[in-house]
Amino acid sequence: MERFSRRQFIAGGAVAALGGTLALAGCAPSGTAGSKNASGGDSATSTAIGSGMGKHGEFNVEVSVTDGTIDRITVLDSRETPGMGDVAMQKLTKLIIDNQTLNVDAVSGATLSSMAFTGAVASALDDLGQKSSEWQKRDKAEYANETTLPESTDVVVIGAGGAGFAAAISAANAGKKVVLMEKMGVLGGDTALSGGEMAVPGNWIQVKEGIVDSPEALAKDMLEGGDNAGDPALVQVIADGALESSQWLTFEGGVSWKHDLMQFGGHNTKRSIIPITHSGSEMTTKLTKRVNEIDDITLVDCTRAVELVKDGNAISGVKVQNTVTGEENTIACKAVVMASGGFGSNVDMRVKYNPAMDDKILSTDSVGVTGDGITMGEAAGANLIDMEYIQTYPVCDPSTGALLYVGDVRLEYQAIMVNKEGDRFVEELDRRDVISNAITKQSDGKGYLLFNQKGADETGLLVTHADEYENILARNVIAKGDTLDDVCSQMGVDAAELQKTIDTWNQYCKDGKDPEFNYRGKMNPIEEGPYYLMACKPAVHYTMGGLHINTDAQVLDQTGAPIPGFYAAGEVAGHKMGTNRLGSCSMTDIYTFGRIAGANAAAHSA
Repeated sequence: MERFSRRQFIAGGAVAALGGTLALAGCAPSGTAGSKNASGGDSATSTAIGSGMGKHGEFNVEVSVTDGTIDRITVLDSRETPGMGDVAMQKLTKLIIDNQTLNVDAVSGATLSSMAFTGAVASALDDLGQKSSEWQKRDKAEYANETTLPESTDVVVIGAGGAGFAAAISAANAGKKVVLMEKMGVLGGDTALSGGEMAVPGNWIQVKEGIVDSPEALAKDMLEGGDNAGDPALVQVIADGALESSQWLTFEGGVSWKHDLMQFGGHNTKRSIIPITHSGSEMTTKLTKRVNEIDDITLVDCTRAVELVKDGNAISGVKVQNTVTGEENTIACKAVVMASGGFGSNVDMRVKYNPAMDDKILSTDSVGVTGDGITMGEAAGANLIDMEYIQTYPVCDPSTGALLYVGDVRLEYQAIMVNKEGDRFVEELDRRDVISNAITKQSDGKGYLLFNQKGADETGLLVTHADEYENILARNVIAKGDTLDDVCSQMGVDAAELQKTIDTWNQYCKDGKDPEFNYRGKMNPIEEGPYYLMACKPAVHYTMGGLHINTDAQVLDQTGAPIPGFYAAGEVAGHKMGTNRLGSCSMTDIYTFGRIAGANAAAHSA
């Protein structure tokens, strides 16, 4: 049996048990209003508010009951991921009201949000005297996708993350009929869970700030960052397409950007643009809207591709399965774009190719990132490449594996990284693999990011990621204090040694040079408090290997020849990043090769 790693978000010390309903107490007083029923008699309508602890903190849900029937569920406040948590709540609301039952499954891809939502509804019902335990025993209601799959189409795109959206829109804009399918109950995949930052040389902010950059400079950084194990031709395609892809997102997708840049580890200049919401969901929600505006795209969720059908050597269709009903169908097509992501959440597959990446290492990835597309592609004759290269992200929650976006303070030149002994041990802007490997060699396998209130205020990250900050503060993953002694005592770090480290760092800032680790960014001193000290540990974040493609996004067989009608884009396609991916290059990759794959799949379908 395959073992899949999951990200579990814990808040206030309470763990959401995945096997049952999460019911959190905390209901507001109910209200009652009189109305007329269908027979003209009096009806009693009562409302109550239930609370749930979701992935991004607590939210409140108001439930209205009239004569024992739920007639309205309203989410009053929520910070769940747009396009994922909110979509799960919408689906569950319809299921509960239409079927008058709490016997419903969590929406795949948004499990914690789903459980928190049904728990909040349950607590509101209990407050109204409705006995939620009885509602949970009623007949089960299952989500039924109302979209009818066609028997045939021009192009099938498997996976509705960033690469899939780009491919589907590009193929449809070329005049082709497209089916875009997603196996999870929500759309967006790892793209929606990401920060959405995108490496773009020559972007408008660089131009305004006078930063000299070029596609060649990005390609050089990417190749060196991957130990020159990536294909230079593929890397150059990504670098050359970066600016146009960002403009495509703006004008085709409606994505908005912050007027700011970030410099990720391994990059030698600030070149990464940031979505206005500081989240990849800015992209996926806007692209979902765009897809729904295009008549030639059939978008369907809860639909898993299980096999690629071939006619001779060419792809001729896809066998699919409804993940709710189990019903199977075959869609005939002229081309397939595989955009199903990597395999970071499939522990067995990780260990198969890299035994060190076992279940002791948590994952930042979506639960849907299980390597399905790689397995299907290999069965259809595709060559797999670079499968042993699996990346960990260094700044992750030690308990859950979740990527800590508060930790982006490091990428905005406002934090230093220390160990339990209070000493710096790595350059904070080095490659992800370098920092991750350095952390694993420290006491308890942990690192600690130190920054102060000035750094927090200048970056705004504690406000932008307030939900995450509240969560990790409650669980002592981060400590705040007026003095170093205060934060160090909370985290078990040597305060005296850390003070020496800060004094040394501040002197380096005055000198403009870091002789220990050759810090490559702007050096900002850490002077007066309040201080923040955040624990972190590496977690699996990205798999560099996958289906071997060429510069036209064609999938290659064992002999290096293209498989007719088979294209791939995004993390499922290997040999682009080498041994290690630089931060923010994934977004550049998925939209550049996603667009190429979609356009070429459309041309093949002519």
